[in-house]
Amino acid sequence: MWRPTGSEAIDMFARHFEARHRSGAAVRAHHTAAHLKDAGDMPGSAVWSEVAETIERLRSDHRHIARRRERENV
Repeated sequence: MWRPTGSEAIDMFARHFEARHRSGAAVRAHHTAAHLKDAGDMPGSAVWSEVAETIERLRSDHRHIARRRERENV
């Protein structure tokens, strides 16, 4: 039986969260992390910070791929 590691679970959730919230996903994730930190939930804040960073990384990767494809098609 497959069980996702912590980083796999964060990656899967980040992809889902980004698909659902699109351009507002990273901001929402950072906001949730800050809210949890203010409430004293440090583990929860850390997870949401990782989700936000993963969304930002995914977007950066997608932009890089799109630019490369544009150069290839010229």
